[in-house]
Order: sequence, then structure tokens, then C-alpha cells
Amino acid sequence: MTLADLGLAASLACSASFYAVAGAVAISRRPPSPPSLPATSDVGPETPAVANLLVNGGRLTPDALPATLLDLAARHVVTIEEAQPGVYTCRLSNVPASGLTPYEVQVLDLLRRRAVDGVVPAKALTAGPADEARGWIKNFNHKVVDEADHAGLCKPRWPPGALALMGGLGLAAFLLAAYSGDSAKSLDLPWFIAIAVSGLTFLVMSRAFPDDAQVVTPAGLASQARWLALRRYLHDDELFAGLPPTAVAVRDRYIAYGAALGAATAAVRAIPMGAESDRWAWTRYGGQWRQVRVSYPGSSWPPAWGYSPGQAAWLALRVGAIGFFWFWLTSKIVLHVSFTAQQDLLGRALSFGILLVNLAAVVAVMLALWLLLAAVLGPVGTTQVTGEAIRLRQLPGGSGVRCYVAVYPGTGDHVRAWVISPEQYSTLTEYDIVTVSVATFLGRVRSVRRSATSAGSQTTPASGGANP
Repeated sequence: MTLADLGLAASLACSASFYAVAGAVAISRRPPSPPSLPATSDVGPETPAVANLLVNGGRLTPDALPATLLDLAARHVVTIEEAQPGVYTCRLSNVPASGLTPYEVQVLDLLRRRAVDGVVPAKALTAGPADEARGWIKNFNHKVVDEADHAGLCKPRWPPGALALMGGLGLAAFLLAAYSGDSAKSLDLPWFIAIAVSGLTFLVMSRAFPDDAQVVTPAGLASQARWLALRRYLHDDELFAGLPPTAVAVRDRYIAYGAALGAATAAVRAIPMGAESDRWAWTRYGGQWRQVRVSYPGSSWPPAWGYSPGQAAWLALRVGAIGFFWFWLTSKIVLHVSFTAQQDLLGRALSFGILLVNLAAVVAVMLALWLLLAAVLGPVGTTQVTGEAIRLRQLPGGSGVRCYVAVYPGTGDHVRAWVISPEQYSTLTEYDIVTVSVATFLGRVRSVRRSATSAGSQTTPASGGANP
């Protein structure tokens, strides 16, 4: 066995050890199941943000932020007012706040920065541009996790020592594989396998083992069970999900805890507090509250998504011409490729490359035919959909910014956003009821019409109700 062979074996052994350590830690740190309690209106000493962390098994959701604001309102640190139907403002109190947690102070500081004459419109409650908001929210989450950890309710899902060991094993696997590839004789299938496995290991390490993941401790199970019981109680209240944020004046902290537990959906949607996600939207269109996932396809997949028929036809001609040329060229060579044992490594690599180019050319020609079909059907074939415009977004795409509208028809839990012209986009408001005509296969809105029935008539939160 050569030195290169030993290096490849050691690389694969390090990768295998990585997965063994990861499996052992995952089993030993498996989240425990809380006891099942009957639905109850009892609350605990934890804040809504910590309750959110516990109910979700050690993972904070975006609802923790508006829940914290609603809790400040329930404790009269701020006041939430309805300036006009469906439009809310937050008024700061002149009374100095005391006894606040670090993350509550962070939220209050944000309100003070946004306030004009002591008033902040709910729609202005954002943490700033995307990059700045991510850092602000990460800081908020870190403070909540710190409080839960110090109280003994949670602990890190992946211990720092285990993460360091797995990172070292992944790095060793890659370095050993790369070093063993210095010899020309080693550039064969085993070397490619070792490189691929080590690369996959790094990908798994970066995606599956976040250092901020938490798990509920045995001491925190009782609190987790209590909050789960409260969530069941609030979900059983048919009016609770539709209560507006101003209901804190009647329901007190129950609105804040309901927001944290995913039960006060109307209040959370009215005060996004930086928690309104591009990818998820709450809606009651269709008769009941539900959370809908929104995807924003780019122009590469599905192919030509958002293109006009003319753009799709031009792309089909370019892709088809390139694909046909390479298919014609490689077809003349592919009959002469060989993978015999007498052929050297370079010859086998060239043969393999020719086969790949030939296959890619076939795919390109098929794609061009599909694009041509979509371009032909685009002007004559349309799909008409009526629903609620749950998301209006401008996102980077192509050579500039693309405008998207996601219309929820009232059924299902996922919608694919369509591309819309800037002129049409400017006429819409989020949660309008609209009727759109979309070009078949291209995902581009050809026409849009706002319904005479307003979104408010479909989604206006219910009000009133007694304290639980």
C-alpha cells in the first residue's frame, strides 16, 4: 500500500469518525419529550420570548419579537393604539421603565429611535436594512437564549467541544485527501470519492450543526409542558386568533403569550416588529388562519420564470443554438471514446468529459424546446387566480431588481410568487384581494385587478372577549 493510499484511507476514516461523533452527540443530546398536561390558562414566570424558545424545543421563532413588544404594552411600558381601522401605532410612556430584561431594553431602545413625538407607526417597527436587521435580531436571540441558559431551562444542543472535534475531523479529512492527490497516480476514483466525502462533511457541518441551537433541559421540561398546555387552551378559543394588538387592554399578557405561542396570529401580523418574513405569511383568506410558505423562483429555475414571451423565445434560440452545436460536435467524437485499461488517466478523463458535454448538450436542446413552447403559449395561454396578495417583494434578480407578488387563493400551504411589472407592482398593497392573469409556464403577471371587496373584509381581526 502506497503513502497516497494510506492518506486516502485516513481521510475516509476521519470523515467516518465525524459522522460517528455527530451521531453519538445527537443521540446523547436528543431533545426530551415534555409531560402532557391538560389545556390550562395558567402562565409561568418566564417572559413570552423565553416561552417561545421552550415551546419550540430550544429554537426561537420570529414571533418572539412582536410578543415582547405586546408584553411591554400589557405592562404599560408602551401603549398600542388604533390610529385608524387596521392601522396601529405604538406610544411610548413617560414613566421610566424598570425591571426589564436586556432584550426588552433592546426593543424599547428601537422604539425610541423610531419614535416621532413619542409615537411609532407599527409599520415602522423594523430593525433597519436586511444586513443590519439580521445582526439586530441575532443579538436579540442571543440575549433570550442567555437568560434561558442561566435559568437552567436550556443548554447548547451541540457542546463547543464536540463542535471543535467535528470541525477538526472534517478539516483533517479534506487535507489528507488533498495531500494524497499530489501524486498523478492517485487521481483516480478513490481520490475523487475521498474529496467528495470530505466536501460533503464540511457542508453537513455548516448546515446541520449551528452553534446557537438549544435543547430544553430536564429542569425546563415542566415549564415547557405548562406553555404547551396554555397554547392548547388559547387555540381552543375560537376568537383569540383574530384579536387585534389593542386587545392587550382587555386580555392583558395573554395576548403577548399567545403571540409567542403562535396563537395570536392577527396581533402578530398587525405588528410585524421585524418578524414579518419574506418566506412565511399569515392569512385568514379562505375562512381560517393559517401560515403559508412563499417561494420566489429566479429566472434560472423554473427556466425563464418571469420572462415575457419574447424574452423566452430569444433565450430558447440562444440555448438551442449552443446546445445543438455542441451535440453535433461531440456526437462525431463520442463513438471513438474508450475506457479500456490500456488507456492512460488523461485519456479516460477526456473521454468522460466528452460524454458529459454530449449529455449537457442534449439537456440544452430539450430545454430550448421547452422554452420555445412556453414562449408560444405565453401570449395565448393564461391562468387566472383570485386571492389575497399576501406578499409584495422587490428582490435582486437578473440584471436588476425583480418585483414579485404572491397571491393566496384560499387553499394549500404554499404559493409560488409571480413576477410583476414595476408599474403594476406600484398599484398594489399587501393583503389586497386581487385577480391576476399569469402567462402559462412563465410565471409573469399579464394583468392584475384589485377586487371591490377589500382585504380587510376577509381578514379583519375579531375583537372583544373576556379574559381567560
